[in-house]
Amino acid sequence: MTWRPKILFLLFCLALSLSLQGQETERQKLESQKIKLLDEIELANRILKETQKDRANSIGNIETVQQKLRLRERLIRTLDREIELLVEEENAMQERTDTLRVRIETLKASYAKMIEQAYKSRKNTSRLMFILSSQDFNQALRRIEYLKQYSAYRERQVKEIEKKEKELLKEMEKLRVQKVRKNAVRTQLNVEKNKLSSERLSQEEAIVAFKEMEDNLKKSLTEKQEEAQKVEKEISRIIAAEIAKAKAKAARKQLEDRAIEIGLIRGKDFSSNTSNNRIKELIDAKEKALKAANVVVADAAPNYELTPEDRVLSANFEANRKRLPWPVERGLVVGNFGPQRHPVVKSVIIDNRGIDIATEKSALIKAVFDGEVLNMFRMPTGQLALIITHGNYFSVYQNITDISVSKGEKVTKNQTLGKSYTNPINSETKLHFEIWSNQNAVNPLLWLSPK
Repeated sequence: MTWRPKILFLLFCLALSLSLQGQETERQKLESQKIKLLDEIELANRILKETQKDRANSIGNIETVQQKLRLRERLIRTLDREIELLVEEENAMQERTDTLRVRIETLKASYAKMIEQAYKSRKNTSRLMFILSSQDFNQALRRIEYLKQYSAYRERQVKEIEKKEKELLKEMEKLRVQKVRKNAVRTQLNVEKNKLSSERLSQEEAIVAFKEMEDNLKKSLTEKQEEAQKVEKEISRIIAAEIAKAKAKAARKQLEDRAIEIGLIRGKDFSSNTSNNRIKELIDAKEKALKAANVVVADAAPNYELTPEDRVLSANFEANRKRLPWPVERGLVVGNFGPQRHPVVKSVIIDNRGIDIATEKSALIKAVFDGEVLNMFRMPTGQLALIITHGNYFSVYQNITDISVSKGEKVTKNQTLGKSYTNPINSETKLHFEIWSNQNAVNPLLWLSPK
């Protein structure tokens, strides 16, 4: 084989190798995603098992099963894509195997031709006669060197054939393993599709059962929405009060800093008990006196609503958008942010200010970022809610028990705040989680790290 075909063959192998590496990376991501989805489905089954002890067909069950259906659908899409990659890899391996076979056949044919020519050459004249028939000594030396190189080339050809045959055996084994893996994924895909069909049927039957008592459900949902509105109103009030307090604190600090800047003395000209209006009068009088004395007075600094510490905290919180840790280690989002139709009573629109996360009993509730416990209060249902301030951002945790922090306490990211509350009536364990930017509730899923 000349140098050009060799280079083309090497380039082909390189391109094939890079393609397989890229597919391998994507398949590893799919494997990781598949494991996470299976873990969340297993969590959904555990949650359903707990809630079904007391009530076989609760609204919480329907929400959990709906999320499990969505997870199962994502798992099926993941398996579909994994099979596509496995088929692509298998085709690439098959192509490489075929190429190796052709290469081996070419080498063997070339070697056979070489042996045949050597045999014919030996038949016509011996190697010794070939050397002795040289015209001079130099030609004899060249012929001896030629015979040595020819013999070495034949040895290299044999080694090359053996090497390629070993490569072929390895590729054939890889191909066999790939086919086994592909068949295993296809079997799993069929199992998941059958489970999805069964779960959908069960869900439809549960919804039909609840439809028969839609009027009672609608009344119950209306009452729950009224309770939720009261809670949201209290959260909004607390946050608004905190923002007003921060503004007042910043305004007071700016006044005192300005007073000191122009020469007024704390403890002599004003104190912490001096009203803002009185400090403003003192500042105006002092500035007029300084100007009258031809003293240059710098303009007052711009008014900031947050302290420098809170501005840094807010900026850090903002920088961690889509990277905040989840408030529970394992959970399923069974209620999304914003207005949405109820899963059973379609005529009822639920306006959710946060997300609802179904989780395990006594799951640890953790802070999503550094901050300070702003307030905790009891909801109409009797359960506790906790608000943490992160500068001009706020995180809210509802349905929390065994609270381990107190009002005004500094907390750090991932610090335990308490445990998830389990409803004794239906055994549902659900954390309601919110994020506020100033006085506006925002979608927490846009801030939490993707699952």
